[in-house]
Amino acid sequence: CSERRAGGLSTVDASHLESLASGGRMPARRAIMVLATKQHTGKTSVSLALIQTARKLLAPSGGTVGYMKPVGQQWVTVEEGGEQIRVDKDAAVAHHYFKLQERLRLSDVSPIVIGRGHTKAFLDGEMPSLAAEAFEARLTSAFGAISAASDFVVVEGTGHSGVGAVLGWNNARVAAALGVEVVLVANGGVGSTFDELSLNVAACRAEKAAIAGIIINKCAPSKVAEVTTYLQKAADRFGWGVPVLACVPYGDDLDKPSVSDLVHLFEGGFSKERYVPSESASSLASMSNLGKRRDLKHTAAAVYATALRYAAGYGGLRASGGGGGSSGGSSS
Repeated sequence: CSERRAGGLSTVDASHLESLASGGRMPARRAIMVLATKQHTGKTSVSLALIQTARKLLAPSGGTVGYMKPVGQQWVTVEEGGEQIRVDKDAAVAHHYFKLQERLRLSDVSPIVIGRGHTKAFLDGEMPSLAAEAFEARLTSAFGAISAASDFVVVEGTGHSGVGAVLGWNNARVAAALGVEVVLVANGGVGSTFDELSLNVAACRAEKAAIAGIIINKCAPSKVAEVTTYLQKAADRFGWGVPVLACVPYGDDLDKPSVSDLVHLFEGGFSKERYVPSESASSLASMSNLGKRRDLKHTAAAVYATALRYAAGYGGLRASGGGGGSSGGSSS
């Protein structure tokens, strides 16, 4: 499978992806769900990058991008409509950073939070809100509200495809219930990475959740082309019919916390200052680190744009026209 490089990043050639879309098997999508193969793959970072990329792609036509984290585990308390509600912490960050409050309720962006003790309470029959019908109704209602207000939606799962199985609602089942195809995020490598991907592909297939593609994150820069090529060969060899959309190299600066990061870690809490480094007390320290991170951000922009176009329908995420959900077509 041929490749093209963008600033040290590699994506599978468009001809391979378009061949998968032939015959109407891969229509343009209005939403994707991002799932990890394990912890610490960078799923949230990839999700936020895809939101930003989609915003840029749809900006010329005034298109809007929504975000949803259907099931959260680590929560913060926020006020909405005069009430205090618990929402997933990542959802709160995305809602604030992308100014989604102008269009989307945070309670829809983060409709379900599973806190400490909830699993045992559910198994003891003490959590009717987590019963199958109530769970599905809340998910679909929230997703419907976000979809109605957005041209494209990035849905972020909680961990890998099997998380939530004890409730009868793992991530793969959530994706299937919402009718959203999955993008799997795995860390760089070949053998162990493919093993992890295999488990998640199996979980998705068991729940009849379709997979739009794979993004490899935190790959050794010198191995980007090799990892992309061999993971695609492995996927093709076992008949997955799933493209490797992108391979993002590991950025050392992104794993080095700034003084500001450490202050926020130990002080905790959800505040504007915590998520807007330029407005924090230690802004000078954080801005130095942000300068280094910006280089990787610009380098990755092209590959995320390419990956998102493919994941949204192999060219189907349009930069003009209103709906963003029409099938077929290609926008370069």
